[in-house]
Amino acid sequence: MSERSYDLSSIASKSFDFMAKLFKDVGNLLILIVLNVIPIVNFIVLGYYVRVVRADADEPPKVSDFGGLFIEGLKLVILALIYFIVPIILLAVGGGMALIAGWGSPFWGRRFLAPVAFLFLALAVVLFLVILFFALPAFGLYMRTGDFSKAFAFGEAWDIVRRFGLFNYILFFVLLAVFNAIASAIGSIIPWFGAAIVGVFAMAFSFKAISLLVNLKYPVPPLPPPPQTQV
Repeated sequence: MSERSYDLSSIASKSFDFMAKLFKDVGNLLILIVLNVIPIVNFIVLGYYVRVVRADADEPPKVSDFGGLFIEGLKLVILALIYFIVPIILLAVGGGMALIAGWGSPFWGRRFLAPVAFLFLALAVVLFLVILFFALPAFGLYMRTGDFSKAFAFGEAWDIVRRFGLFNYILFFVLLAVFNAIASAIGSIIPWFGAAIVGVFAMAFSFKAISLLVNLKYPVPPLPPPPQTQV
């Protein structure tokens, strides 16, 4: 089990170390990458990282129990849909308007639909970030405990922020946002599969960081010592 940490630099360092340890088992890493390339099947990778948070793993575990991992990932996707349904709708409406603006007349496209589409898309992004800011500790509580109701235990989630410190949590959130933005930019350079490949590493860093944050309230108890054999 990882040590409880109240220090942002320590969380960043341990999360980066965990991500780098993916290279210790290249075969396991390749399995994660291949799974993450395939839509829907990539829920298995999400479930894999959910279990990393649940166990607060110090080393990337072997990929196993594909069915169980898929269910874990599916639960996380459902939870995300519940939380982000409004930004998703705004994104869909804004995207649809942008497409219509591209096909329509110059007047309707450039003077009316395009600005409105931009407004919807910008609002969707802002709302997504605001919801994620408050939801991230609750997501962590769910992943650590396996209790779906913990994803809506806002008092407990706020207690994590309070223990860590609001300013430290803001920096923590910015760290994850910047790291994932850089990872997305790198992934976009690689044709076709770049996002899926880089995503495996980005999730390793992000989920481990969330795991360390949750340790402030729900540290994973150490494993009991092995029984001693009688000589």
